[in-house]
Amino acid sequence: MTAMCVANRQHLPARQVLIGFACLMVALAAAGPGVASADDVAWEAGITAVAQDADDNRVDTELTASMDLLITKPGSHGEWLLYIEASSTPDADGVSAVYPTANADAGSVLNRDGDGGIQVSEFNYTFRLKDDRRLMVGLVNPSAWLDRSDITNDENTHFISGSLKNNTTIEFPDYTLGAIMRWLGSAARPEIVLVIASSDGIADLPDRSYQDLLNLSSDQRGIFAGIDANWRGDRTSLRLGTWLRSDDHAVAGSTDDFAKNYGVYGVSGWRDGDTAMNFRIGAANEDVSVATRFAAAAYERSTRIGLFGVGIARTRISNSFRQADLDNVTSAEAFLRIAIGDTGAQITPSVQYVENPGFDTSGATFSSSALVAGVRFHWSFTP
Repeated sequence: MTAMCVANRQHLPARQVLIGFACLMVALAAAGPGVASADDVAWEAGITAVAQDADDNRVDTELTASMDLLITKPGSHGEWLLYIEASSTPDADGVSAVYPTANADAGSVLNRDGDGGIQVSEFNYTFRLKDDRRLMVGLVNPSAWLDRSDITNDENTHFISGSLKNNTTIEFPDYTLGAIMRWLGSAARPEIVLVIASSDGIADLPDRSYQDLLNLSSDQRGIFAGIDANWRGDRTSLRLGTWLRSDDHAVAGSTDDFAKNYGVYGVSGWRDGDTAMNFRIGAANEDVSVATRFAAAAYERSTRIGLFGVGIARTRISNSFRQADLDNVTSAEAFLRIAIGDTGAQITPSVQYVENPGFDTSGATFSSSALVAGVRFHWSFTP
């Protein structure tokens, strides 16, 4: 695995990412059927570019870009998965720097100096243990398996707001070493997902390196564990889950006390024809987590022009961390996703209202509010 992590992470402007990946897509298109049929290897790729501006004099107009390449190959007892992604370097004075929740796609791959680059984000094998059991082992993405939603988990094709992509109270690690066990659901029972992984992923480490990721003996590391159950009906769905991080977190207001972070969450969904709705709630340990309560609602509807979506999320900070310049966070977004013919490409204008956006589960950066207007271009490609 270490041999694959030699991606050259130099400063990558958005234009370079776009041009480079366009060349890759042309090459894949030329080889498409042959590549896809060799030993049953399957692949899909995508490219995303986002232009945003805000009514804030501190903020420059920003263009970010990212690419994704997913490759799967059947094995004797399951399936291999390789996921490669790249992103451009965010503008230090751009929208994503001051309003980080406004663009969940910005800076998805960064080195220790904050420059964009290319990396292997997932490399794992899924064992088919029985007809209804799957075990994934390797470099995994825990946030792809917990707190899932049909309409609010993909910043490339649905809501781009980070507050609408995931529950902000869940302290997910980045891509990390771990195992994911799934018991597939049926009409009579829910699907169960159990995630056990290292508490620190690639982006959580000081060096952001695979060598550091493989250093499992570090005293500062712990375990991230989560489990959820998902019930599905003809039109409705309900997901309930809980999670725990075993690494030590400083207790607010104390220099000597440490505690674990943990929480619970719920996701409900409803779909009827061209209309879908989603609701999320969450809570975390208020002694160590800045984000302690979360609620969000999202609505999407397919129209003759394209897919219309509107959503709002509210994050409450813990009283233990409340300061004069740190307050609850509100994020709202409306978008219209328009397909460009049958090319697999889409263009999505959007507008967001962001209030006090600059904190995550560990700290605060900015306290302000703004309107953010943007246009996202996304092109997905399969052979």
